[in-house]
Amino acid sequence: MRILVASRYIHPGVSGGWTTVMDLLERDHEVAFLLAAPGVEEGYCEGTRVYTVPRMARSTGPWPFGNRIREAFSHRSLHRCIRLAMARHDARLVLCLDELMARACCDAGVDYAVRFHCHPGILDPAEYSRVLRGALFATGTEEGIPGTVFIPHSIDHERFDYSEPRDALAAVMPTSLVDAEDPLLFVRGVELSSLSGTIVGDGPMRREVETACAGTSGRVRFRGPVTRSRLPGLLADHQIGVACLREGWHTTYQMKVTEYQLAGLFPLVQPWSELARVRPDLTRTFTTAEELAGQLDWAAANWPDTLSLRRRNREFALDSYGIEKAREQFAGLLRSSLGGSSASR
Repeated sequence: MRILVASRYIHPGVSGGWTTVMDLLERDHEVAFLLAAPGVEEGYCEGTRVYTVPRMARSTGPWPFGNRIREAFSHRSLHRCIRLAMARHDARLVLCLDELMARACCDAGVDYAVRFHCHPGILDPAEYSRVLRGALFATGTEEGIPGTVFIPHSIDHERFDYSEPRDALAAVMPTSLVDAEDPLLFVRGVELSSLSGTIVGDGPMRREVETACAGTSGRVRFRGPVTRSRLPGLLADHQIGVACLREGWHTTYQMKVTEYQLAGLFPLVQPWSELARVRPDLTRTFTTAEELAGQLDWAAANWPDTLSLRRRNREFALDSYGIEKAREQFAGLLRSSLGGSSASR
């Protein structure tokens, strides 16, 4: 089926929404994206067509009193963009990744489904219910999202080459450079250890992180964002994967951890992360830079003894986040919503 994926927030190639949607859809469907995040350019990314919306159509308010004309114009502009992108891609439906895009598709009168990548909360309850009623179906990557079928984040393991290196020399952390993912903790922890490290990503803390890396005399290297197609190669050059996360953050699942497990890296996480809570036997945890340095040095010194843990991590990732079950669930929702002939279009 030809599917148009619509989002206000993701960036092509590097966002988690791009990665998990492509893993879910690209084998069985022809996918294009309609994106509204600032700085996204129209064209192709990793061979996938990307359409963008004009600046006016990205506006969401708040709208001052007396400016309802501009608000209406913005909404109509977005509706036209959706219909035009559907026509250009010859899409059967739009898969919306957030509630604002879902509302826009509802108001534009097109066939749409929803896949929430985080817990919704922007729309008021009445408007949220209206949007879900208009959708062909709705899924969520978190349990308990009202009106959705739970299809967890899933990763295509075939993109990764699992390996069992003989030594541990380097750690890596691909991340959003935001306070919630505490990138400076990784930089400080690696600098205090006997290993080298690479931090990868982009975000509002980029300059701060670059400066911190420059002060490590080359021990911690900074790289800009790495695309989905190049991430497996990056992971293959490292042996330990680190995942930092501020305590109390509303989302504790970190896709990078699953990718570490599939590639054969040993994961080090914080105590409140999902892996530490669900399977503490598969990881070691840290809360400070000093503790992270200690765990890195422990893993390097005891590397042969971690082999069974690394193998069990891969098994856990395949069982818990394998892509096949998610593809089957999604295909079933398409069949029940569109019928057999339409769903195979």
